Amino acid sequence: MGSFAAFSANSALSWPPDPRTLAQLLLTLFQTEVWVEGKEHVPAGPLVVVSNHRSFLDAPVLIAGLDRPIRFACHYYLAQVPLLREIALALDCIPLKQGSRQQIHFFRQAQASLAAGVGVGIFPEGAEQITRETSPGEVGRFQPGFAHLALAAAVDPLPILPVAVWAQEEWRGMDIPMAFFRWFDPTEPRFQQEGGHPVVLYRRVVLRVGSPLWVGRKQRQGSRRERMQVIQELTAAAREQVRLGLAER
Repeated sequence: MGSFAAFSANSALSWPPDPRTLAQLLLTLFQTEVWVEGKEHVPAGPLVVVSNHRSFLDAPVLIAGLDRPIRFACHYYLAQVPLLREIALALDCIPLKQGSRQQIHFFRQAQASLAAGVGVGIFPEGAEQITRETSPGEVGRFQPGFAHLALAAAVDPLPILPVAVWAQEEWRGMDIPMAFFRWFDPTEPRFQQEGGHPVVLYRRVVLRVGSPLWVGRKQRQGSRRERMQVIQELTAAAREQVRLGLAER
């Protein structure tokens, strides 16, 4: 296993900092130690990173741990809340739009990034796991958007890289009332529930990098039914690799 390079205070003198510098700064601020297993599986060039999602630290952990720029999809409300908005933009995240426009906007931004050789990150569980109390080994249902993106991208071949974010040590901050998030995004169903949004902070986290799932001309050809079958298979295969990575060892 190996950890990412220590953050240098001299590199934070200007704003906005490089996304990798900011990611390491955030992890230093929260005293988060990151270790990586299977980093040799990370291919060069553009890729789609998919991972489980329990903490707002997941994107910084993955950017710093994989040591490369990755543009993560982020919830609409992050682009509305002061300070969170500035952090998300400095990390070069792609905020989702409200309603039916969110997928169109994200796909355009993501496809342009991939074509430019930049990685894109997606949390296929959406808000399911991060908005409720969960254990480090849990994995939710994966939505297939990342597989649709991979099939539509102009990169050939394009790797989908499953990465399990496994918290060995963590602590819970004070829950944030759902009403706070509802004020910024009243359209999100999960913000309509009562109670609070859990705040999970990592002390020691291991990234377990799976084997890339390659998408090329062969997967993109065929009938619509055949492509839908490929999407289902990619979604199931990525989730299974993340599930295995979250197993105790």
